[in-house]
Amino acid sequence: MSIDNRVGIGRNLAIALATTGLAFGASAQERPDPDTLTAAGDGPYLTPGWSRGWLARSVSPDLTPVEQRVARTGQITVAAVGDVPAFTVPLRPITAGPAPDTLPLDPSTRLMVLADTHGEYEIVVEFLRRQGVIDADLTWAFGDGQMVVTGDIFDRGAHQLEILWLFYKLEAEAREAGGALHVLLGNHENIVLRNDLRYLHPRYVETARILGVETYPDLFAPETLLGDWLRSRPAVLKLGDMLLLHGGISPQVLDANLTVSDLNRLVLASLQTPVARRSELDPQTALVAGSFGPLWFRGYFPEQATLERPYMPTAEVQRSLTQFGVERILVGHTVMDQVTPLYDGRVIAVQVYPDRDDETGLPILEGALRDQGRWFRVNAQGERVMLELDGD
Repeated sequence: MSIDNRVGIGRNLAIALATTGLAFGASAQERPDPDTLTAAGDGPYLTPGWSRGWLARSVSPDLTPVEQRVARTGQITVAAVGDVPAFTVPLRPITAGPAPDTLPLDPSTRLMVLADTHGEYEIVVEFLRRQGVIDADLTWAFGDGQMVVTGDIFDRGAHQLEILWLFYKLEAEAREAGGALHVLLGNHENIVLRNDLRYLHPRYVETARILGVETYPDLFAPETLLGDWLRSRPAVLKLGDMLLLHGGISPQVLDANLTVSDLNRLVLASLQTPVARRSELDPQTALVAGSFGPLWFRGYFPEQATLERPYMPTAEVQRSLTQFGVERILVGHTVMDQVTPLYDGRVIAVQVYPDRDDETGLPILEGALRDQGRWFRVNAQGERVMLELDGD
């Protein structure tokens, strides 16, 4: 699955990696077209089904529904996809409220920031392996380092559920190792949970039909395991001297004097109202869930500017930093050729859309890494290139 604005990796690097056997995956010609995938093998989705546990609901290879009882603190298995092996997920009690949205971070702590993964599970796994975040068995290998995923796990690609379960598992493993994984909400989590399915891969529409639910978001209702987990995620995270979010901070949000906690509270409130009924939202919630809110704002990118949504001047970016008490803002949402510092490094744009090179089949994906106080753009071939940031 590809989108407009797709970018290729360096041709010489691609050929070298392919000929030396360093690529994890097969060539593009050997891979099935994701647009032809059915719901076969999808799942499990954990919904309340009996007094002491979950009902794990899946679609079998022959496209029939499968249900199995699982204890609340039992485990489930996520099936293999392509070259990525199956893995087991230990379950934990449902959350007791929202995750913290303001946390300290020692500047010496390694930090990986990854943006929109959009269901491209195999590419995400290759990136995480190459950058040492996980090992060959999909286990956390980043030690006491931390990682932030700035939303948009949902939509477009055909394997969003596997990514959700992987991050759910890694979150616990990171914590046990003294590190952390922070999963944030993006605009696509927001719209899917609000029953706007226009970008959803067709296999998930088929899953909903086979499992007998009215609409796919019913499998992520608040009382489900992943539905509860997602609703506990922040949309905006203040981590040390950084603000991390999906879209950006607009002048309208600044003028409203909304704090990080306010923004997260209002994003969560918006999930109670389907997109089709967005006119029912109160003004503050409508602002935060709309095009000037932290999930959708694109004002950092001049090519996205319109008369209604002008390019954000440097003074307004500085006002954002001052108002939230941070040194930098990291965002996804808007596709870039590579991880790119903007406004002399005050903003770092992280989203490089996950794809494969048409000729070599090698994965295309980048993230931002802070290591020993230096920032790098890193890719799915295991490379890192230092970013030139003002004052560094």
